[in-house]
Order: sequence, then C-alpha cells, then structure tokens
Amino acid sequence: MIEMQRHIKKMPAVLAMLGVLLAVGGAAGEKTMTDMGAVGFYAVHRTPTPITIDGRLDEPAWQFAEQINGFERILSDYGRVEHPTRARMLWDDDHLYIGFAALDPDIWAIYTQRNDPLWTEEVVEVFIDPDGSGKNYLELEVNPLNAVVDLKVERAYPRLQASVDWDIAGLQTAVQIYGTVNDSLSRDYGWTVEIAIPWTALEGEIDGGQRPEPGDEWRLNLYRIERTGGRRLKENIEALKAGIPPLETEKDSILTTVIEVHGSPEYLSAMEQNRVDQIREELVEMRMELETLQDLHHERTEYTAWTPTWRQGFHHPERFGVVRFVE
Repeated sequence: MIEMQRHIKKMPAVLAMLGVLLAVGGAAGEKTMTDMGAVGFYAVHRTPTPITIDGRLDEPAWQFAEQINGFERILSDYGRVEHPTRARMLWDDDHLYIGFAALDPDIWAIYTQRNDPLWTEEVVEVFIDPDGSGKNYLELEVNPLNAVVDLKVERAYPRLQASVDWDIAGLQTAVQIYGTVNDSLSRDYGWTVEIAIPWTALEGEIDGGQRPEPGDEWRLNLYRIERTGGRRLKENIEALKAGIPPLETEKDSILTTVIEVHGSPEYLSAMEQNRVDQIREELVEMRMELETLQDLHHERTEYTAWTPTWRQGFHHPERFGVVRFVE
C-alpha cells in the first residue's frame, strides 16, 4: 500500500499537525549499555486501537507512544542538528508501526520507483536486526514521494552484502507533505511518514524476526538523510554523470578504429586528433565540475540517527539501539 498526500497549510496549522510527533507525549531519552557502549533504549507499547497507514499519525495511540527526540549527527558537528527529526513506535499482533516527523524547509525528491537509489537524496530509514547478530537484517527507506527501498542485508562486514530483490511482503507506507515537493521557491514545513511492517514478512526471512512476545528485545536503528543542496544540485550531478560515458565511448571508438586499421594512434587524421583532444578537455572539465558538485552535495548533507554510529555509514549493527516490546 503506497500513499502520499500533499498539503499546503499556514504555519500554525502545519505546526499543529507536526505536533503529533513533535510535542505531544512523553519523550524517550533512555540509554542502555552494550558491548559497544551506550545505545538508545525504547519501550515499544502495544497499540490499543487500530492504526490506519495514511501518513497523518493522528490516531490517539500515537499521542501516547513515547517520542524519540534525540536524533544526532553521525559524523561531525555532533551537537548541531539543524533539521530535527522525531519518531515513535507501536506494535500489535500483526505489525510493527513506525512514525517519523521531519522538519524540512525545502522538501525534494527525484526517485519514484521501488528500489531506486533513494539514499542519494532525502529519506528516513529503518534498520531492524531482531536477534542482534549483525546478519540477515532488514533495511527500509522512504522518501518524500513515498518511494521505498527495502532489502535484506546478509552481512555488513567485511563488505556489505545485501539482496535488493527481497521485498517486505505486505509493507504499508504513507507520507504527508506540509508544503510542496520540488518547489525550492516556496517555504516548506516538513513531512511525516507512517510505516507498518508485518511480522509475517520477517518470519523465516530475517533472523529472529518472528512476532515478538511482551518483554522481548530487538536491535534496530532509525536514520534520516537531509540534503539542503536541493533537487537542482542533485540533477546537475546526475546530468554530468550521464554525460561522461558517451564522450568516453566516442573517444575510444575513434582511437580503436585507427589502431585497428593502422596499428597505432599516430595515424589519426587532423580532424580526428582535434576531436579526441576536444573530448579529453571536456572530460577533464566535467570531472572537475562533478567532483566540486559532489563535494558540495556531501557538505550540505545532515546524516542523523537515533543511536549514532560515530563513523561513516549506517551499516554498523553493533551500534543499533535496543527496543523492548511491552503491553
């Protein structure tokens, strides 16, 4: 079930809606000790009423679930988070429910298809490793257009090995937009995400993924990637990346043809040599521009997590938080 709603509201109304996750209910700031130091701890309460996955997060149960306020940067400027994220979790006999609220003054996204490379733009992410083994755990990403990436990570070390062909059967996600997507001239306020992951999709697929009992503890982490460079910067990067291979192919074709006929590139005609030189100059300029834009894209990115990894990347299951399922 994939659903997205767009809303353009005045500031007070927007903040009231986002307040479902940003202001109401108790805050969860607990820590627990593991072999890798202190990580986040969260008590996942059973929802007493049904949850409708529409992205609104307006069921009473959400209001009484504890709220995770402490998303932190994972790499640098650890104390400075410019775009706060809040999250809550619930469960019942059928699903694990996760809600996100993300403040965002410029909401954008490019990708719309399942398993597109959403991690290169703005997303919220869930990693679930029920038995804490660091193997056969789940990764789920959702972007503002409600496109998803869901995959099974077979292992994180020594090299990431994952199956993107694996899907969460019966997954439900929905997004609500408070502002507009892909309009950098308008002021946005944020977006909310609502997720339902069926226990039946995990059992037999994700190690330890059978439906939990009250008191069971799992390892998981929540992440957000916020990229303030915006859609245009990302589009310029993709255009440069797409423009390089055809020029490389043209250059190689000219050189290969001459070598096959004459045995050496020394026999290039003046016209062919000029074209090869021109392509080489264009490629140098394009690669320099691409590197500059990619550096800017990275510099204008805020990687945050419920339980920080303190290192590059999100795939560090030993740093996942601990959740306990309770009535």
